[in-house]
Amino acid sequence: MYNKDDISKLSDQFIQDILTKFIGIEFIKTHPIPHAITINRKFIFLNQAALSLFDATDASQLIRKDITTFIHPLDHGRILGRLEILSENTPRNPPTEQRLYALSGKVKRIISTSSLYQIENCDLVMATGIEITEAIGYEISETEKNFQRLFENMHDVFYRTDRNQIITLIGPTIHDVAGYQPEDVIGMPADYFYLNPEMRKGLVEILEKEGSVKNFHTQLKHKNGSIVDVEISSKAIYSPEGKFLGIEGVFRDISEQMTIKRQLEHLAQTDELTGTLNRRSFIEAGTQLVKQLKRKHEDNYLLIFDLDKFKPINDTYGHLNGDKVLVNVVAVIKETLRETDIFGRLGGDEFAIIARNCSAEECLMMLDRILDSVQKSTITMSDETEISISLSIGLTHLKNADTPLSLAMARADQQLYLAKSRGGACYVVENNNQIQLIS
Repeated sequence: MYNKDDISKLSDQFIQDILTKFIGIEFIKTHPIPHAITINRKFIFLNQAALSLFDATDASQLIRKDITTFIHPLDHGRILGRLEILSENTPRNPPTEQRLYALSGKVKRIISTSSLYQIENCDLVMATGIEITEAIGYEISETEKNFQRLFENMHDVFYRTDRNQIITLIGPTIHDVAGYQPEDVIGMPADYFYLNPEMRKGLVEILEKEGSVKNFHTQLKHKNGSIVDVEISSKAIYSPEGKFLGIEGVFRDISEQMTIKRQLEHLAQTDELTGTLNRRSFIEAGTQLVKQLKRKHEDNYLLIFDLDKFKPINDTYGHLNGDKVLVNVVAVIKETLRETDIFGRLGGDEFAIIARNCSAEECLMMLDRILDSVQKSTITMSDETEISISLSIGLTHLKNADTPLSLAMARADQQLYLAKSRGGACYVVENNNQIQLIS
């Protein structure tokens, strides 16, 4: 019995072994009609007549290649559907006319049929075809030429998958969008190219439920490792009997639009001077965090601070130097924070921080680092004068009842006022509604 690993890898030894067990293979090798044998739609054998049909000089040019690569796009869905329905109950397809691409690039018309064979636990499909190109005086019609030009030159990427979400057809524009050649992609699982494979799963679930989807935003992995934002519109494919056969659709690169959108969102959320969150965005982030506390408990602390004696600095050195002080203080404080902490400017020289998921002891250590780092730093004014600055800080524990966030901000403000009344350069902590001064 062959295992899935043997079947998927299609090693030379496996191919030789399976063909040895295929009854009649020696007769097929010399048969004047083209015969080809596939596993998972990949060629493992072509007789000489089949090689000639594909304008191949050697079998190595086709072995392990996905047959869907050679099916004309206009026939692709129909032929793929015929292959999908092959089973023990339907082991053979009736003859049909189709177009295929030869290695030379020529489009040929054939009458083909396909049959399912099982060797141990391995499903093989043998296809036979008779070329009728010259017999019917076939020439590529204007419709086919127009379709081919559209398929090859459209900015959107056309794609099709089978019922197992294996890519069976992809437009050449995939190279412009994701850096791959079509032959690199065909035969691969569609979710392999997603930054988050779960997003592909979500897309398929929508399609299976609703039949189609428009403008589905997701991210793909470019061949060079970068991320590509794309927008996908797709529909599910069904057989006449209603059997799910796969998905077809188009996707387009929207990376530039998404970059602009993210930049605009960043500008709307960010304080222009300091690069921290602005007041509105800080309150929104804090409010969202409090809502999460209702579902999942964690210790978070809100601290509000301002700069001691900042007004005299503005009055003495001017607002440009005042701005310089704010920027420098923020830069020093950012070095003490973790990536998960939320930092925002409430207005003027007043700022707020939410220390996320930390113990009271860890939070107090953070406050000590902030006070110490700011006081040790010096800032050079435009007249070369060096000044230092200190902070007054008020701290409160965030509660799941702090909606709106202004409830917690009012408590922290009260502690900030007490720190100011003690001369600044310290913090005051609310602890179980009892006020403690810690300098």
